[in-house]
This record gives sequence, structure tokens and C-alpha cells, in this order.
Amino acid sequence: MAVRICPQCGGTVPATRVMALSDAMECPHCQSRLEVSTGSRMIATAVGLGVAWVVWRVTRDSTNILGFALPVLLSVLAFGIVSPLVLMFTASLRNALAAPVYEPVAAQAGHAQSVHGHAGGHH
Repeated sequence: MAVRICPQCGGTVPATRVMALSDAMECPHCQSRLEVSTGSRMIATAVGLGVAWVVWRVTRDSTNILGFALPVLLSVLAFGIVSPLVLMFTASLRNALAAPVYEPVAAQAGHAQSVHGHAGGHH
């Protein structure tokens, strides 16, 4: 499947929408509910982790005052930058499942039951 193409109407979904709303987005053309496929997510995550590992390996022997924290910080930043960029260029979209509909629960008359099975107050 092509990158960032709606499977319903064939329109292109903007990259910013794919990166920000990968679980539940609407197609800007047909308003169908979409999500990024699992394979695209796995590719982006694997590449992001690989780049983070390389950054950690390169910076782990730092001798400055922040040498203990700098490799971890730079690795997290590398993962956070590379993963969305890879997702932007490799995202394959699929139709999402329908959103669950939650019905409001009606409040009962009187006092609500507490955890101990009585209405509260001291005995």
C-alpha cells in the first residue's frame, strides 16, 4: 500500500496528522476513521531504537561532568526524533475499528454506597 493513502477514498493524509494522531485520525477527504498499520509502527520503532543505540554507543565514553546522563538523554532525543520521521515516510494506513460508545450511568437516588457497604459517617 502507498504511503499515507486513505484506503477508503485514495486521498493523501498529511504527514503531520499521521505523526500526531497515529491511533485515531480522520481522513481529511472522506472523514473515515484511520490508524497506522502495525507493520509501519514496528519499522519506525525498530529504526528509532537502532539509532538510539548507535547514539548511546558513540556518547557513552563522555568524560564531562554530565557523562553519566548525556548518553541516555541523547539516546531518548534521537529515538523521539527519528521514529516519527521514519513513520512519516513509511506509514501505511488502515481502517480503524469503530470507536466504543460509552453510555452514561444514571445516578441512584439517595446516598451512594461506600466501599464498606454503608453510606458513610461514624458509628
